[in-house]
Amino acid sequence: MRITRRSRKLLKIGYALVIVLVFLAVTLLTYASLMSWVATNAKITTRNNLFNQSEAAAESATENVLATMMRDFNNQNLNSASTYAGLVPAETGWPVQFLFSDTNGTPNQTTVAMDATSWTPLPYPYTGLYGLGQNCLVASTATPLNQSMSVPASVSQSIWFGVIPVFQYAIFYNPDLEMNPGAAMTINGKVHSNANIWATGSGAATPLTFSDTVEAVGKVTETCGPNDPVNTGRNGNVNFLDTTNNPLAGAKLLTLPIGTNNNPVAAEGILNLPPAGLGAPNANAYSVQGQVYPYNEADLVISNAPSGTNLSVFYQDQYNAPALIQLKPDATNIVTTGSGKNKVTVTNSYFSFVTNISFYDFREYATVQAVQIDVAGLNAWLTNATATGGRQYNIKNGGMTGNGGDKGHWINGIYVYNSVPQIGGSPSTAGQLPAVRVVNGQQLPSDGLTVATPQPLYVMGNYNVTTNGVNFALTLGSSTNNTVPAALMGDAITILSTNWNDANDIKGLALGTRKSADTTINAATLEGIVPSAKDAGGNKHYSGGVENFLRLLEDWTKNSNGHNGSGVLTYNGSIVVLFPSIYATNFWQQTGNYYNAPNRSWGFDVNFTKQNRLPPMTPQVRAVVRQFWHWAAW
Repeated sequence: MRITRRSRKLLKIGYALVIVLVFLAVTLLTYASLMSWVATNAKITTRNNLFNQSEAAAESATENVLATMMRDFNNQNLNSASTYAGLVPAETGWPVQFLFSDTNGTPNQTTVAMDATSWTPLPYPYTGLYGLGQNCLVASTATPLNQSMSVPASVSQSIWFGVIPVFQYAIFYNPDLEMNPGAAMTINGKVHSNANIWATGSGAATPLTFSDTVEAVGKVTETCGPNDPVNTGRNGNVNFLDTTNNPLAGAKLLTLPIGTNNNPVAAEGILNLPPAGLGAPNANAYSVQGQVYPYNEADLVISNAPSGTNLSVFYQDQYNAPALIQLKPDATNIVTTGSGKNKVTVTNSYFSFVTNISFYDFREYATVQAVQIDVAGLNAWLTNATATGGRQYNIKNGGMTGNGGDKGHWINGIYVYNSVPQIGGSPSTAGQLPAVRVVNGQQLPSDGLTVATPQPLYVMGNYNVTTNGVNFALTLGSSTNNTVPAALMGDAITILSTNWNDANDIKGLALGTRKSADTTINAATLEGIVPSAKDAGGNKHYSGGVENFLRLLEDWTKNSNGHNGSGVLTYNGSIVVLFPSIYATNFWQQTGNYYNAPNRSWGFDVNFTKQNRLPPMTPQVRAVVRQFWHWAAW
């Protein structure tokens, strides 16, 4: 038997081939896995990129709609949801084109849902305030076109559009806010400035205290302002009882409801006669845009001739034709002169609640030629059922119960335009100042009262201190039960005490002859100021600060009430300053010149945090709050 042996060399070659084949198989498997991973990763990357692009496109669609809504809101008012639903982005130059659809899949549409308008507490940064507005939801789905895969994405945004009544603030300033009181002072409500805040207390024992939030769009500084020559060297002595992110600099700007910006000079227009095309009785006067002007909102419009005579009173009702009805005087008197054959009898007709009056303003060096509203006379006229009485218009306005009629409230708003020309005065020569004065205002009409004018406004005596003549609100914080909603709006607001006498206020009489008496004012105020500034000679002048926003012309250190110390000026309200004064423009002077300071007992009226307690014709600033942003993949 022959035995054949295999070559060792051939066996080695066979084993090597097997090993090579194994390694080759492993390599090919690894390569295949790698290629599969690369391909999968490429798909994932492509998908992610497409999703990010779709998400950005969907966000662009919602922002496109929101930009249009914000434009409409800031210039007039929001339109219906259907107005915005057809808005989709222009895709010119986009590297990828998209199909936009709403949440129901309808192409070339955006979902816009708008809740009903309601009075609600506001989210940050307006925590603690209330606003009248509506939540809006805007959503869009973007699907890429002509791509290797379809990766749609959806984005939704919730945003609140609303108005914030300015009288919810204890102090609201559109220009710089300065406050440097000479005595201890506490501000018990929210404070906002659309510019800067300069505030100091007079000393460690007499600080300036803020018990609520303080914010400024610019900076908050515990020193005096750069043009204040009175309080130089003062620093600090300010207490902030709320220390959570308070005070806040760089706060959100609150947009005024007039003009294209918050320029203080432009803001003065809110009290002026409306521009052409927007003034009553033009139909546009009663649009949302037209209703920012008190002239168009008021129930009664009063004016006169440049001579100061020929007083005219109009009743305004946009639901009536004509919208402005000129009223006939409701009172007459008979004047007889001469006797016998020369006897002449003249019957004069006039309004029982409106007249002309003059007195001297020592700060303005001017004789004030004022249209005077007698509030007690107004109350009587509103209940007068004769042909020339006001009861018929009061009922037409608000119905028998006050919450019906054409407007849903009884007569509660008056606008006055005094056509008397202004003539500048000096310490040696008296000028002439057109103005408005309200007197006998202890008890206002039952639905409240706002008096607005572009000219200076003077208030003589206690104002809005009782609703029934029995119970009175004469002290700080006492206005809850015994007052009605009220506001005073003018170029400047001057308080004449309960002891004021026109005969004692003529050019040349010494300050000491004008002795004050304790006086209480329960009303929100909107006015202008003379800001701190340098005059033509480079001399600095202080605005007087918040502590002097109510102008005075009497010696309050000589009070007629018999108590020790100065007379007390009590003020429950809200302080709103929007613009530099246009008429009453003389700089504030320190005490001892045209006035001596009272003991100030001032506070924010917390009634104004309630919608049904806000004064008639309350101005409102516009605010937009983004609440949430959400995306989803489909």
